[in-house]
Amino acid sequence: MSTITIHLKNKEEETLMENLLKKMKISFEKNEDDFELTDEMKRVIDERKAKNHKEFTPARDFLKKMKKNHGI
Repeated sequence: MSTITIHLKNKEEETLMENLLKKMKISFEKNEDDFELTDEMKRVIDERKAKNHKEFTPARDFLKKMKKNHGI
């Protein structure tokens, strides 16, 4: 069996390629381990890293507040 690796630019290309391979009845595997962050994701991470960590609320406290305020 041969292996071909295709690097797709975005989700649209991925969907197009999957549909094409399915129509041609060609079996394929998706390697989800090769995940890359988008520029937007990187920007958000960088913004969060730059903030003062004293501003953050621990997860348990946040969930308690959500439950109290919103009944979640």
